[in-house]
Amino acid sequence: MSSLASLSPALPASPGKLPAPELDRFLPRSASGIAEFPLYYMRGGTSTGIVLWHEHLPEDQALKEELIRAIMGVPACGESRGNKQTTGLGRGAPTSNKVFIVSRPTSGEADIASTLAQLAADKSAVDWSVNCGNMSAALPLYALDTGLVKPSADRTVVRIFNTNTGVTTDASVRTPGGTGFVPPDTEIPGVMGRFPGVELTLRHPVGAKTGKLLPTGHAADQICGVEVSCVDVAVPMVILRAEDMGKSGTESPDELSRDSKLKERLREIWVAAGLKMGLRRRGGALMSANDLAHSETVPKVCLVSGCDGEANINARYFTPQAPHSSLAVTGGCCLAVACLVPGTVANTAARGLEPIGELNGICTVAMRNPAGVLRARIGATSTSTGMRVTSVAYERSAQLFLRGHFPVYAASAGLREFVARW
Repeated sequence: MSSLASLSPALPASPGKLPAPELDRFLPRSASGIAEFPLYYMRGGTSTGIVLWHEHLPEDQALKEELIRAIMGVPACGESRGNKQTTGLGRGAPTSNKVFIVSRPTSGEADIASTLAQLAADKSAVDWSVNCGNMSAALPLYALDTGLVKPSADRTVVRIFNTNTGVTTDASVRTPGGTGFVPPDTEIPGVMGRFPGVELTLRHPVGAKTGKLLPTGHAADQICGVEVSCVDVAVPMVILRAEDMGKSGTESPDELSRDSKLKERLREIWVAAGLKMGLRRRGGALMSANDLAHSETVPKVCLVSGCDGEANINARYFTPQAPHSSLAVTGGCCLAVACLVPGTVANTAARGLEPIGELNGICTVAMRNPAGVLRARIGATSTSTGMRVTSVAYERSAQLFLRGHFPVYAASAGLREFVARW
């Protein structure tokens, strides 16, 4: 292993003829009167979910969400507390409720476009507001396997434009001999064994949701009586000291999950911080306090503390409704940049990092989390107006579980009619 080598975005228009032979053979169908839809079931980093080709989905948003809910096994409407997702491919945790829809990009600056749908086990609501850095690692394997991207000699770079955030990621994989085979030679914290390695580089990731590195205009703010930093890199996040929440920052995710008073306090803080950051919902309207209180995706929350040894900072990350089993890579990228911004809560907690200079430089930030250490490589410069971040890179592994068709037994008439057209 190397050390580091609810908005619904519009999908690009249908390109007409399918561009990849594998996708052309792998179509929606009706089997014994049951509507069946093709999918790839995959793992990216420490997340799992499915990948769908947008040509195989109805354009109608309601039908599209009906299909996604059925495949993942979440409620068709409303909420169902304690749902175990026994009827679908979701595994309960937010990290295992990811759905990527892949399409052709609208410009030559990318090879594929991706749109993430985030689900929660017990809710029918589908959140289209953020990207997933972990699950993104599965996309180059999907692109190679389907023929959407042709392998290059030695290494293949797949340029992925994410419609949720407008950020482009360069995903680099080893393809010896110019074949589609990616060697299983990479280990990462939180995943047993060696699997195909993927190095992902986010281009110009600052301000993914707010357009600003520091959405409030300050490196730190007093919110609900606590000093916090609001930072937006790949995803907007609220960073605060673990000790200010009465924690050491070394607690297990289960221990944090059982602390209802902590979660109530964090909710109070992230709602107030989200309002101060000016986070927006579908259509551009500002998110209300109620929107933020029930949000499954924004803003993220991170408790930080000092760390000795091989890491620069210790992190306990929230999605925000629940503690994460490790550290989401989009959140990790945000935290890593925050560690380098003078005056932030993360910057004062971090150890062993040199200040960013005036010349283009690369700095690696190591973040300890419950699963191990996540390293992010930051490309940044210090300017008279603040820090300019050009890229954030990290390494993950990915895995194809299976490719096949998922039968939707209780498909609506609209879904059945869509399949009949194939």
